[in-house]
Amino acid sequence: MKALILEDKRKLVLRDRDTPSFSDAEVLIDIEVAGIGGSEYLGFNNPGIRPLPHIMGHGITGRTPEGKRVAIYPLQGCGKCIYCRDNHVQLCDKWTLIGVHCDGGFAQKVAIPRELLCELPNELTWEQSAFIEPFANSINAWEISQASRENSIAIIGAGSLGLGLVACAYAEQCQVIEVSDLSASRLDAAKHLGATKSAQHLNGQFDIVFDTVGTQETRALAIQLSKKGGKAVFLGFATPMFEVNFAELIRHQKQFLGSFVYSKEQFKKAIHLAKNGKSEWVTNLSFMEVEAQLGKYLNNDFTTVKAVLRPNR
Repeated sequence: MKALILEDKRKLVLRDRDTPSFSDAEVLIDIEVAGIGGSEYLGFNNPGIRPLPHIMGHGITGRTPEGKRVAIYPLQGCGKCIYCRDNHVQLCDKWTLIGVHCDGGFAQKVAIPRELLCELPNELTWEQSAFIEPFANSINAWEISQASRENSIAIIGAGSLGLGLVACAYAEQCQVIEVSDLSASRLDAAKHLGATKSAQHLNGQFDIVFDTVGTQETRALAIQLSKKGGKAVFLGFATPMFEVNFAELIRHQKQFLGSFVYSKEQFKKAIHLAKNGKSEWVTNLSFMEVEAQLGKYLNNDFTTVKAVLRPNR
């Protein structure tokens, strides 16, 4: 099979690989879609905990040998700790993510534990299926925030995470859903999903602010935009550290919340939420086009709403 191998920092090479071996508890999946997002372009730039050589890609959909259309829930834990028992696998000390700790979807096939497969409805296009994984992140953040229809919502970043949050807020019937991004195409997508305002810059005060980007600037903005007694929810990983004025935090009684990936139940909810995405928002790429797209992201070119690898097209 063909596979795109991350061999070193910013070094992707297309190789011929043996078809993965698999046990009776696993299924060999023919990959239709492998999402390309923040985890991939940040991993391309800094492999970090990824073992090299490595096949990236954790937003995977495809077909079983019998032809069944499936999405792959990519997260696993020990199954025994308090976090796994409480359905917070992402907090398990032994959590692993397909496409990060082990080989993922930048290939034609992948062997997956049968228990991680989630059936896809026939009406969902393969392009729409690319929104499942990021929208699952959005659902987790939305549920952590405990937002309700009475809350005013600001969302920084209209990539897939931000678009998923717009869809969540619209489904909750929130009356104020404001979104910022530098990309006109992403702002148009946010408006289609129900944003009441989409602009390059936001002003004002909001009950709950979601930062899907994670730079120094966007984190500071999230705190600034959250009103006294409000909440700032952080999903983005662009920079690891941030200095906080705790005197202001204390005086204004603001809450800071972190949100990281999702449970399997939230992933299944995202399968239904993904139908709100439009197929034309998705750019299908061949193996040879992936590195250029990752370079665009690293150069802050986010005109593409959602990019995916289509390894078997």
